[in-house]
Amino acid sequence: MKIFRKISSRFIDEVPDRFIKRYLFIEINAMVRVRLLGQDEETVLFRRNRLFQKKIPETSIARADAVIGFDTSSWILAERCRKLSQKFILDVSIAHPVSKHTVYRQIIKLYPDWKFSIRQKDHKYIAIEEAEMEQANHIVVASNFTLNTYVEHGVSAGKIIMNSYGVDASSFKPAKKQRRSGDIIRFVFVGLVDARKGIPSLLEVWKSLQASNIELTLIGPITPGIENFIHEHYPSVIIKGRLAYKELKEMLPGYDVLVFPSFFEGFALVIPEAMACGLPVITTTSTCGPDIIENGKEGYIIDPGDVTKLKEAMEYFIDQPGRIQDMGIWARKKAEQYSWDAYGVRWQQMLQAAGKRKNTF
Repeated sequence: MKIFRKISSRFIDEVPDRFIKRYLFIEINAMVRVRLLGQDEETVLFRRNRLFQKKIPETSIARADAVIGFDTSSWILAERCRKLSQKFILDVSIAHPVSKHTVYRQIIKLYPDWKFSIRQKDHKYIAIEEAEMEQANHIVVASNFTLNTYVEHGVSAGKIIMNSYGVDASSFKPAKKQRRSGDIIRFVFVGLVDARKGIPSLLEVWKSLQASNIELTLIGPITPGIENFIHEHYPSVIIKGRLAYKELKEMLPGYDVLVFPSFFEGFALVIPEAMACGLPVITTTSTCGPDIIENGKEGYIIDPGDVTKLKEAMEYFIDQPGRIQDMGIWARKKAEQYSWDAYGVRWQQMLQAAGKRKNTF
């Protein structure tokens, strides 16, 4: 069944089942409600996360050296930890929700035609996320962009630990290809196809480019409304839609440049993945880009919404296609420095420190 194929990504093959307690019914029920019944996603996920937290046994919390929860799904867990005098670490996947709220208003102002694709978060859910932050002993973020938004909204910098995500450089690797004069330059975007990810900026620039030997492909989840909008206004753009992770690993090396002009991220894992495939990257200051890309070496960093700089960066590769391979080699070398092993070691160090001291680490 289609629903079971979608839920397959919730399984981790490398971790033995005896180490994992799953509540599959909760997850399947939520997916059915959102994808098949069309119920409000924010409401459904809130109920799913609330039920999951309540099902965690008290004994599991009490005997742990530290408890790790994820943003938007830990407000009850954090409170239960507080009552048990248990350490709670909040692992956040995206920058501060109030910053996101502000960015959405900015996008609507810049691109009113894309207002239909923007869904502002209900203030009661933002308040829940802020309660998670308040009760956490420490907050783990993956990029300096995320860290800075939390500090801007009153979270003490001393409470925040940065642990950059990794990339499996043995799975994401360059394709053997030799660029020839006149070859098509294949730009690719990977991620949720919506306004927050900078799709309006990318399409605005794409329409203004004059070259004939270029191609733009969008890979990632897309709603029927946005897909129809793009087909109507930007018919030359190729839309692949959602791909299985295995398919992405196979297809990504076949492109030349990743363009990821996002307005707001937590990290953007596709950036090091594309770099590991030998693709230079054009991205923004609102991603992990500034942490791992040297401007002009592995790619280009621009401000979100700066269509002038985005166009200049894309035209650079169009005008100097020979630089794609050179910068791609540097991108691969940089990506190799960001391993999941190193990410795991940093988590291990954090957790060992948590076990040594009762109230902090």
